[in-house]
Amino acid sequence: MNGLEVGSIVTLATWDVELRTELFADDQCSAFLAETPDENLVLVWDGPTEWAGHVGKLLRTFRPGLPRVLATEENGESTIILLEGPPRTAEPFHLETWKALDHSRAVHGLRTLTHSMGQLHAGGGWLHGIKRRELLIDVATGDIFVAAMPRLHANAHPSVEAPWRDMRLIGELAYENFLDEPYPGGHQMAAILQDRVAIGDLGIVFPGLPQMLAGCVSPYGDLAYAGTNDLVAGLDQLELELARPWSFQVGAASTVGNYIFRKNNQDSCGHIAVQSICGSRKVSLGFFCVADGIGGIQDGERASRLAVESACEAFGRGWAAYGAERLIEHPVQFARSVAKVVGQRLALEGEFEPDNNRGGTTFSGLLIAGQRAAVCHVGDSRVMLFRDGTMTALTHDHTLASILIELGELTEAEAADHELSQRTISRFLSTSAEVELDRVDSFGPAAIKRLGAGIAERGMIVRTGDVFVLTSDGAHGELTPSAFSLLIDDYVDRPQELCDAVVQNALNRIGRDNSTVLVVRVE
Repeated sequence: MNGLEVGSIVTLATWDVELRTELFADDQCSAFLAETPDENLVLVWDGPTEWAGHVGKLLRTFRPGLPRVLATEENGESTIILLEGPPRTAEPFHLETWKALDHSRAVHGLRTLTHSMGQLHAGGGWLHGIKRRELLIDVATGDIFVAAMPRLHANAHPSVEAPWRDMRLIGELAYENFLDEPYPGGHQMAAILQDRVAIGDLGIVFPGLPQMLAGCVSPYGDLAYAGTNDLVAGLDQLELELARPWSFQVGAASTVGNYIFRKNNQDSCGHIAVQSICGSRKVSLGFFCVADGIGGIQDGERASRLAVESACEAFGRGWAAYGAERLIEHPVQFARSVAKVVGQRLALEGEFEPDNNRGGTTFSGLLIAGQRAAVCHVGDSRVMLFRDGTMTALTHDHTLASILIELGELTEAEAADHELSQRTISRFLSTSAEVELDRVDSFGPAAIKRLGAGIAERGMIVRTGDVFVLTSDGAHGELTPSAFSLLIDDYVDRPQELCDAVVQNALNRIGRDNSTVLVVRVE
């Protein structure tokens, strides 16, 4: 050992790092959490040169969920290794904190740890068992990080017990989290699992837990997990049993308004929601949409109504044809496809009745599939998200005003007072021509900036308490963003009252358009 101590400065290559926390130490190896001058966390390991060679071989390239070697320096019979560190939110693993963690985050953390093991095993690396003191945990997410690997060894032909030595900790941690008491030991657990009365008396009754414990308790027998893939499948089953589907509180309101030149209501809105249970998987699915008709009195009303009806039908048919899994895996593509189908339905209507093909409509839709949501959008109706007291526009208006802002010819403040450009839309669905798929938008720039670029491909993660607000321009056009946020905040847990309040605001202002709002609160 080189006698590294907390507070000392270690220089490796061009790196100068300060050792901040000792995570692990024995008579051969040590591990420290350290900090670079730019305040990034890194790991510093110190141990025998032979062991360091295994570390360098197995962690030199990027492996998801594992630290990567940044630099090494030999020092006599030992080697100091600098590795990428965990997030700043990670902290040493403590049993009491772990037992208090909710089951969902705990299982998520066990999956991240198992995937890390699987990455090592696939490369011929074996930890020869993991101890709690060698782990870090992010309590907010449940993510578990391997912070020390003092027994890491590379072996292309391991014994049958090698995977089990690494995996058995997963069973122990699952037991301790679900039962809130220390793991009794492998031999005692093996005996318990063969006695149904003992299983019941101890309370090992959560579906999937006894099966997972049996897979981890021994490397031998028909129930033993052969590798991390089997263990991941067991954890997946636990996640399915823990999952609780969303419930949607939905409110909706629409009015022709009180402007003397508005003779009928050309807005439409609608939604369809289902709960799917396949095996143990419980999933809530929903599609919600608003359409604002364009054209003559009858043409616009007809176009918006057809759009909403066709969208809900397309969603139902898509779910029936592909199942919940496909919607969850590809929410963005599915949402845009619904809008594409709506455009095809309107164009088909124009073909059948060419004398009545002057109708068109805006269309904004929200798809919620499991834990993810996506939007589809053509025109100037909107989908907005209210979360943590902040409102975010999920869609981007297709108006002349938006184009002029992008060209730099108007500021946002000037555009707000430029009524003609605000009311002139640049895209809509029509009965006279089919819309191209690339004209159907998903998330707008504001949403991507706030929620991350990943939503463009995978959709956004839905949280409990999220409030989605879909509006026609006759609703949001009568409220400033700040006034709208205040109004939502007043009625955040009462969707129908929020809808009524937004519509009443338009009526009080003698708004010049129909006004429609649909609100979805996720619980």
